[in-house]
This record gives sequence, C-alpha cells and structure tokens, in this order.
Amino acid sequence: MRRLDWSKTGLAILATVVLAGAAAAALPDNPYQRFSTLENTIQKRARWIYERIHYDPAPIDVAVVGPSRSGAAVDSPLLQADLAALGRKLDTVNFSLAENGRDLHWVIVQEMLAAKSPKLVVIGVIEKPGRYGHPAYKYVAPAADVVDPAFVGNVDYPANLLYLPFRQLRLLAAQAFPAVFDLPAKFDPKRYAGTNPGRPLSFVVAAGVEPDHEEPLTKPALVAQVRRYEAGVHPPVLGDRFADIEFGDERTYIARMATLARQRGIRVAFLFLPYYTGPHVIQERAFYERYGPIIDASFLSDHDDYYADAAHLNRRGAAVLTNWLAPRIAALVPEPRSPAAKTAS
Repeated sequence: MRRLDWSKTGLAILATVVLAGAAAAALPDNPYQRFSTLENTIQKRARWIYERIHYDPAPIDVAVVGPSRSGAAVDSPLLQADLAALGRKLDTVNFSLAENGRDLHWVIVQEMLAAKSPKLVVIGVIEKPGRYGHPAYKYVAPAADVVDPAFVGNVDYPANLLYLPFRQLRLLAAQAFPAVFDLPAKFDPKRYAGTNPGRPLSFVVAAGVEPDHEEPLTKPALVAQVRRYEAGVHPPVLGDRFADIEFGDERTYIARMATLARQRGIRVAFLFLPYYTGPHVIQERAFYERYGPIIDASFLSDHDDYYADAAHLNRRGAAVLTNWLAPRIAALVPEPRSPAAKTAS
C-alpha cells in the first residue's frame, strides 16, 4: 500500500476548509435580519436603528452615535423639542449603543448615509479611546466589512473572521425559516418603537436598575465606582509613534466616518462626556479636531447628582446636558436659505 503523504493531505484539508469558509462567508443575507440578531441582548436597539433608517420616512437631520455614555446622556425627543423652541425644526435620533467600539459606529453611519441625508453627525467621545472593536460588530457588520481588517494590529479580526461563515449560513437558513431562528422575515410596523423613542440607555448600567426605578446613587457609592473604573484604565503603551496601531479601532473608523460624511457635505462634531470626577483632558483631542469641533461637556463631572453610575448620566443629568447641548447643535447646523436669498444669488 502507498504511504499517505500527510503533508499534502493536511494542505488539501486546510485548502478545503478555507475554500468552504470563504464560500459560506460570501453567502447573501437579509440585512434586516442581521440587525435583528441581537434582539435578546443589551444591543437590541440595533433592530430599531435599522428600522428608523430604512422603514421610517421621517428625515434624520441630527444623529448621535457613540457608546453608552452618549446613549444615557442625549435625550433625543428633548433635544428635538429644545431645537424647535430655538426656531430650528430638526429631526434628531440617538443611535448610540451600549459598550465601546468604533467599528460598529462605522456600520451604523454607513447604513444611515446610504438612506438618509443628515446635516450633522455627533460622535460621542470619552477621555481616552478604546483599544478594541465592538463585541456586536461581527453580528451586524456587512460581510465585506468583516473581511476587511481595516488596520494593522486589529486583534478582533481573527475571531470576527472565523465567526463569519457560521453567521452567513445561519442567516441564509433564517431567510427560509425565520421562525426557527426567531428572526423577522419582514418589517412589522406594530413592533416598531417609533420615530424618536427617547433615551436609549435610561438605566443604571452598573447596578442594573430598571428605567422606571432609576435613582441617584449616594456620593460614596459613586466614588467607589470611580475608583474601580480608574483601576482598569491604562495609559498609552506604544507611544505617539504607534498610536494608529494601539488605538487603531478609534482612529481608523473615526477617520472613515468623517471622510464619508465630508464627501456627502455633512458636518461632524464630537461630544465629550466625562465620568464622575473624571479629567477634563481628552487624550485624542488633536485627532478629533482634524475632523470637526469638540462640544466639551466636562462641566458635568463635578455634579454627583447628575450621575446614575460612575460613567452614565441619570435622567436629571441627561436633561441638563440636552438643554445645554441644543443651542450648540443649532449653531453647527446651517440655517436653510430663504427663497428670496436663493433668488438674489
């Protein structure tokens, strides 16, 4: 009998696995189902975001994207009402989601700009950028985005890529058998949360307090949370020279969002939201200012009564921030030109 050449056999098996994975990754999917896969998680608003973009005819003039801090801070209906009181009829949305990761914000901005024409995109930022992508990215990002590593040193890339074939096979099956996979076959207006449903994160994240029972923590409890938070914060390791690698998720996807917006004639601004007693210094300030102005809400950090936990505003804090934010948003959105002005020009 001929001896089996294990090196060639191993290479053949590996090639077969790679080709099968690539074929599975290339399978088509239903984007609405993709955005609905997180329905039973803290990222469940992803489905509403897709619905607001694609199934709601209401325009989007001002969009907020970012992590949980901007989700808890910007009360979108209140912002829209405040803008109206200033004589500015601007439809606002808060597309922030819990947890950090600019790759997911990039997915949302791409989706939005493919269907809507906002005048301003406000990106929530904190005192320091994260080093990793969003854990929900591999579930909702288009396959082409998942395949793209985006930057050197993307430590999330292997896990995201390995998950992609399984995801695409599941989504393909869900198109034929949506009930089996608990994914919607099509948009159901009865399940839609509405054009502007309010603060996406009106809860105390750390303590798990439900929205209807949100109460301020005591000052000592807030201070204890701050100490735990600060213990997990690490300064830059690689230095300025390699910042594009260490903070590649932040820098790469911020640049992509800003560039895409600029190509469409859309302004970008950054909203800085500190944690309680946190520094007023923004590590990436110079980087953000390449792309747009920073709306600096560092005044919040001195007020324990504004915080639901160490990093997230409570209802009172959100109202204060939103009232303060409205005129600054209005100043960044150009006034529509009157018919007389157009004729004169």
